[in-house]
Amino acid sequence: MSNFRFGRNTPKEIDDSITNITPLNTKNSRNSIWRQFEKFCGERKYVFDGNTSTEKLAFILKDWGYNMKKVDGNDYKEAVIKTMVECNGKAVARTGSRNARDAKRRNLQIQPEKRKTSSSILTLEEYNKILKIYNEDTPDGLQKMFFYVAGLELAWRGCEGVNVTIKHFKEESDNCGLPTGRIEYNCIFSKTAQGGSHKLTDSKWLATNTTDPRICPVRLYKKMLSKRGKHITTDRLFLTPNPAWREPSSVGWFKNSPVGRNEMGKWTRTAAEEIGIEIKKKKISNHSLRSTAVSQLAKAGVGEEQLIKITGHANTFSIKPYLQLDGDHHYQMIDKLRANSTAMEESNNKSTNCAPSALVQMSKNIVTTSPSTQTPVNYYNCTIINYNS
Repeated sequence: MSNFRFGRNTPKEIDDSITNITPLNTKNSRNSIWRQFEKFCGERKYVFDGNTSTEKLAFILKDWGYNMKKVDGNDYKEAVIKTMVECNGKAVARTGSRNARDAKRRNLQIQPEKRKTSSSILTLEEYNKILKIYNEDTPDGLQKMFFYVAGLELAWRGCEGVNVTIKHFKEESDNCGLPTGRIEYNCIFSKTAQGGSHKLTDSKWLATNTTDPRICPVRLYKKMLSKRGKHITTDRLFLTPNPAWREPSSVGWFKNSPVGRNEMGKWTRTAAEEIGIEIKKKKISNHSLRSTAVSQLAKAGVGEEQLIKITGHANTFSIKPYLQLDGDHHYQMIDKLRANSTAMEESNNKSTNCAPSALVQMSKNIVTTSPSTQTPVNYYNCTIINYNS
């Protein structure tokens, strides 16, 4: 074992590592931008070295960002200006530290034990086992049952449940003012703007579960509200259970204090361990509910454009880390691939055996009829209505 705690890589080794991970096009672009920046500094008589102050560097970059021009004197496009300023800003202000960090991360990604992993999904069997752990007739059991049901159906982020308030839920009514049986949910706070006052995401709904009323999110939510005593002044939905809730003199099921972030953060991991999941081999967290929702919906055939309406992402690229391929999902895709290949082969065989006149007729009419004494010919196995009969 080495006596040195920190690495002993030389500056040349670090530079070589950075060079190895940088694509050639990126190098050429950076060099081109830097040459233009050097010409700008030469025209302005700017000189900077190791003794140049931070204020001076900031002034030079500000001047460059506003006054840069093409060779012909015209302005660059808006996106190009942004790229050029950021590129030179990183080169001047960070002096390669960002590139060194990226090179180190790339090298560590090769090692599975060092690689960053997303929260693992739960199988439906594992998810149902977790739900069976809890008794909704207890404060802790009721809250956790609603958390797991709503967390999956609303695709909550890992820490989203901590910030949920009763103001984020509203019973939906139709145009006549009658309840629809659904509850609208809109997380006014967002991942980047906690506690904002504007709608930042599309609404989602909790719908009545008529198939299994035991895990109906609408029913569980209303039961949670009914157990909030008059002493509750906080609007947070998830509250600290009252240990003395069974006592006749108790104020109610819950204390007037929300569940802490660290406490709620252990819920799914603890439940997974209780049903026998090896949490040392799988990364299980509250965020696993979100990953499970996305993966299961994708397995059911829901498209990415619909998925981002559930997750609240701005584009489909952001949900890629959530799409985790399990054995069943892989088998379904292979099965579809094989079925499609077989169908194409059968179609080619039929086309080879068809007379030319029949091929021409098929191209003109999806469904055609043979002489009046015969039944209609159905090439695409669809329902035929014979209006001549």
